[in-house]
Amino acid sequence: MYACCRAAALVALLVVPAARSFALGTEEFGNKPLSPLNYAQWKGIAEVVNDKSRVYQQWVNGNESMYYAGSVDDLNRVLANFAAAEMPVHDVVLRPDPGVTRSFDQTRGPIKFDWHLHVVTGIAAGQFGSDKGELAWPKNPRLTIHTSANIRPEKLTIPKGVKLVSIEEQSAIARLAMDSTDKSVRGWSAGIVARLDNHDPANLAALERLLADDDDWVRQNAAGSIGLFGRQAKSAIPALKNCLTRADANLRAAAENAIKSIEEATDRKEEAKTHAEGLARIREFIAEAKK
Repeated sequence: MYACCRAAALVALLVVPAARSFALGTEEFGNKPLSPLNYAQWKGIAEVVNDKSRVYQQWVNGNESMYYAGSVDDLNRVLANFAAAEMPVHDVVLRPDPGVTRSFDQTRGPIKFDWHLHVVTGIAAGQFGSDKGELAWPKNPRLTIHTSANIRPEKLTIPKGVKLVSIEEQSAIARLAMDSTDKSVRGWSAGIVARLDNHDPANLAALERLLADDDDWVRQNAAGSIGLFGRQAKSAIPALKNCLTRADANLRAAAENAIKSIEEATDRKEEAKTHAEGLARIREFIAEAKK
C-alpha cells in the first residue's frame, strides 16, 4: 500500500506487537490495553486508544497509529469518547476508501480496518517546531474514518464539538507543508499527501514540483510516493528521468522504481470513478452536518 510512504514510516506511521521490536518502532496486534500514562496530555483519549475494536497499533519514534475494525455502533461509541476527550480540537477525517495497512515485516498480509487514530508525541513531535510542521502532522489526536459498505456516513452520530474534514480539505492543508523551508517537512509531506489521496491531480502536481527540489532526499521521497498515482503520473516521467542523472544512488533507485510502477500500472478508471462518487457523498454529508 505504501511504496514511498514506507520511508515516511520514520515520522509518519504506526506501532507493532511488543513481541517484536524494530530499530525505529514497535507494533502490537490485537487490543491489549496500552498505558493511559502515554496519553496523559489529552485526558480521556485513552478510552479511544484502548477501545475493544482495536486490531493493530504501530509506533515509530512517537509517531503512532491505532487501527480499529467494527460496526457503526462501535464507531459511534468511539466518536462519543473522542469528542469527550479534553483537547483543543477534535478533527475527524472522512475517507471514501476501505482501510488497509500492513505490519512492518508484512508477514501477516493486509490488515483491514475501518478507522484509525493518529497520535504524535516524543521525538516525532519535535517536527511541530519546524516550519509548517503542524500542517503535516496533527498536534492533537486525529481520527480518520474509512467510509465503505460497512461504515456509511449517514449512519454516524456526530457529537457536538467534532469537526468533520474531507481528504480534499486535508490534502490542501498538507500541500502547504510541502513549501516548508525545512527539508524534513517537505520530504515527509510527500508521503503524507500521496497517502491522503492518490487520485487528486493537485496532490500529483505538488509531488511533481518536489521532484525538482534542491535536496535529493526530498526528491527521493517524492519519487517514492508518486508511483502510487499509477498511470495518472505519466506526466512525471520526464522529471523522474532527470532524477536518474543525480549522484545519489537512493534517489536514482526510487526514480527507477517509480517509472516502472507508472509504466506497468493497470487502468484505474473504475476505481477513480468510485473514489469520486465517495468524495461527493462525503462532501454532501459534511455540508449537511454543518447545518
